[in-house]
Amino acid sequence: MKTFYSFIVCMLFFSTPGIAQILKGHIYDATTSEPLAGATVSYKLDGNQGVTSDANGAYEIKVPSGGVDLVVSYIGYEDVLIPIVIEKREIMTKDVYMKQSTELLQEVVVSAGRFEQKLSDVTVSMDLLKATDIARQAPTDITSTLQTLSGIDIVDKQPSIRGGGGWTYSVGARSQILVDGMSTLSPQTGAINWNTIPLENVEQVEVIKGASSVLYGSSALNGIINVRTARPGIAPRTRLSAYVGIYGDPANEEYRWSDKNFWKEGKYAVKPLLRNSLFSGVRNPIYEGFDFSHSRRIGNFDVSGGLNLFTDEGYRQQSYNKRFRVGGSLTYHQPDMDGKVLNYGFNADFLSNKYGDFFIWRSPAEPLRPSPFTNMGREENNFHIDPFINYTDPDRGITHKIKGRFYYSGDNIVRPTEEASILDILGNMGTDVQAIQNIAGGDMSILLPFIQPALQGDLNGAINGLFTSLGTIFPNATTSDYCDLISWTMNHGLPKDFTSILNGKLPSDLAPWLSGVLNPSNKAPTLIDKNYDYFLDYQFGKHFDGGAQITTGLTYEHIRNYSAVMDETHHSDNVAAYFQYDQRFFDRLSVSAGVRTEYYRVDNHYREADTKVFGTKIPIRPVFRAGLNYQLADYSFLRASFGQGYRNPSIVEKFLRKDIGGVGVYPNLDIKPEKGFNAEVGFKQGYGFGNFRGTFDMAGFYTQYKNMIEFQFGLFDNSNNKMINSIGDALHMLGAGQGFGIGAQFHNVSEARIYGLEIGTAGEYSFNKHTKLLYNVGYVYLEPRDADYKERKAIEDSYTDPLQMKEKSNDSPYLKYRQKHTVKGTFDFQWKRVNLGVNLAWKSKMKAVDYIMLDEREKPLGQADIMDYVRNILFGNIEGENLASYWKAHNTDYFTMDMRFGVKVTKEVAFQFMVNNLLNKEYSYRPMALGAPRTFAVKLDVTF
Repeated sequence: MKTFYSFIVCMLFFSTPGIAQILKGHIYDATTSEPLAGATVSYKLDGNQGVTSDANGAYEIKVPSGGVDLVVSYIGYEDVLIPIVIEKREIMTKDVYMKQSTELLQEVVVSAGRFEQKLSDVTVSMDLLKATDIARQAPTDITSTLQTLSGIDIVDKQPSIRGGGGWTYSVGARSQILVDGMSTLSPQTGAINWNTIPLENVEQVEVIKGASSVLYGSSALNGIINVRTARPGIAPRTRLSAYVGIYGDPANEEYRWSDKNFWKEGKYAVKPLLRNSLFSGVRNPIYEGFDFSHSRRIGNFDVSGGLNLFTDEGYRQQSYNKRFRVGGSLTYHQPDMDGKVLNYGFNADFLSNKYGDFFIWRSPAEPLRPSPFTNMGREENNFHIDPFINYTDPDRGITHKIKGRFYYSGDNIVRPTEEASILDILGNMGTDVQAIQNIAGGDMSILLPFIQPALQGDLNGAINGLFTSLGTIFPNATTSDYCDLISWTMNHGLPKDFTSILNGKLPSDLAPWLSGVLNPSNKAPTLIDKNYDYFLDYQFGKHFDGGAQITTGLTYEHIRNYSAVMDETHHSDNVAAYFQYDQRFFDRLSVSAGVRTEYYRVDNHYREADTKVFGTKIPIRPVFRAGLNYQLADYSFLRASFGQGYRNPSIVEKFLRKDIGGVGVYPNLDIKPEKGFNAEVGFKQGYGFGNFRGTFDMAGFYTQYKNMIEFQFGLFDNSNNKMINSIGDALHMLGAGQGFGIGAQFHNVSEARIYGLEIGTAGEYSFNKHTKLLYNVGYVYLEPRDADYKERKAIEDSYTDPLQMKEKSNDSPYLKYRQKHTVKGTFDFQWKRVNLGVNLAWKSKMKAVDYIMLDEREKPLGQADIMDYVRNILFGNIEGENLASYWKAHNTDYFTMDMRFGVKVTKEVAFQFMVNNLLNKEYSYRPMALGAPRTFAVKLDVTF
């Protein structure tokens, strides 16, 4: 036994010098003095030895006596080398202050794999917007800053990445929009309301270009935009911003629709606070906003809150926005976790929003005024609360994350302006009262030019005769006046026996119908659509010593939607499991692969997807992705990726009728989920020569969709919600007596292929330590191909009914609402506290639009068909100029330029002045939508 004790004492004696010395301290951000949790402190001795810092940035490591070189590393920061000389049994304290890396390829992102990694390591194309980039643009919402990125287009608030989205107007999005990893798309429509983004508290925006459904599910078919908010630091931070903008006069003075008394007469749908005081003499529309945010740490709590007020009268009449948003977060960091990290809390947000828009103008002579068909807006209130729990064990390299959401929204239609009375409408049309009295007395002679060809089946003759008859009854009428009359009729209906006019008889129910018109009933009650969303996501992560990382989890979502307009309730359930594996080999090759399986149902449709497994169909949908990134040299990276994606139709697209911009979305029960894949090969090169420093990126991409969901615009029978596709459908609509509607229906096209090339560079040129030029320039070439256009053309060429709707405006092989070429650039010249910046954008012409808007096919000279008459009534024909002639003249390549000037008056106070559309370019980004005229804005930021 004595020998045994002697052996133990000897072992302790010889082992003590290697383990008894202790180095401890804290690791901080050198700029903010924030503690850095998860930083690695290591040294090499018979392999790598190391520890990670805890939630307070504290670390403690045992080191051998004598000299050792410690390396402190943290992703996104420059490594710190600390030579240590330590005596036997000594306990040494050493605090470390780390600087954020200034290398452009070292920024930290989380969206690509749901864990932190360097931007240079991701296997997909990814763009990054920092808070300073957003602040320089001084946007009213995040879209104006996103629009400056190469490959990103936002049309009528709908995002499209590399041509994947086209135009779908407020329903359905192929790009998933996230705030801190949580979707902000409407559960009801699948569209984004950008007012929900807390612009006052954005730290970073990460944009992935390409299918990302493996990690983010439906609607990530085209990519994701993840907005990451700023977290509180040790020092309390308060930020106040106030801004105001004035829309200038349009390039064509005849388009102006407002004057200095416009607001006094109550014609604006919303009114900014400063309209009655500071801007009482301004005749042009204005917008104003106020942001407030505050964040701080109180003990173990992180607390943040924000408030936003914004009112925009709109440069287009009845295209307005008024929002009030308040939200915040509370996080508790559990102390004394012995190196482990546990925090939990919640985020909450409330938005009250009143907004309107339109996509049918009154006429080419009044393009900034809405058609009477679109005299509608919406009021919306929504609230969500997102609880979360995060647990990290650095020693074992594991993380557990649980996050949930309860979401409620209620919205309803409002009418921004009073409807014109029937007497005013008839007065504007110069109505021949005697002619109407003659018709009422049974004299149908005025209608004979219409009745006789109609009875003989001569459609063109009937149409020409109808306009001849109407010209007699309404001698002063323009097509806009006819729209007023038709809109009024749509709102008040027609006599049920209206078709008796075709037989030369008056409707039998004419008298009671007239009585109802002259003595209208009380205003209809407000109908509120309600939506509830319940969401839960569990994520597990494991990091292995060899560099491998696995990320896996489960997601469940239940949506319940009540449509007051249709008095229907619909439910959907979504259950998904995902797994992703990431590995770094040889310190040069990053490999990523993932899979997701999902079950989705709506109401009693239990099999929205079917997949064959060993010959048996099961109601799940699997999707896969894989990618690699190889570091060729210190600043050269080659990447390749493949990803599948899908999008389930929203409840509105499939089941409900809903107003969007005054025009209806009509349901389609037969619509199927769309799916596709994206493949990409890219090369990124960092460069530094002379005073230049930056990155160059080039990517070739290919996207293919099956059952692609496209938006088809047309006329609808309100009695059955079906598109009017023949003369028979039109007669059925007249016979039903419920009138027609104008709107859109979503349907599947068989296959689409989009491929192209994106090239860009970003960086800075330093003149001296006080002066530099920041730049970001990109070019996108796009081939948006309709893979089935030949087959569709053959079918459409066989149409004989003049009301049969074709898919698009021409026979080209291109998808609707895409351009082939886009160039964008942002430049900022900074000198000390002064910044002078410019945004440049050039786009080529749009390749195709909806058939109901335009028919670009060649016709015999002077020949018109019934659809031409329909278009002239719906979209206006003023002295021979209609939508077709306007589009032909304006659907060209166009160039726009924005300029800004900013100065940081003090460390706390900054001032900006901006002129958007500096050249006051008149351009159409889609039919019947003109870009904003030259706009002047000022902004004041105070931070303390």
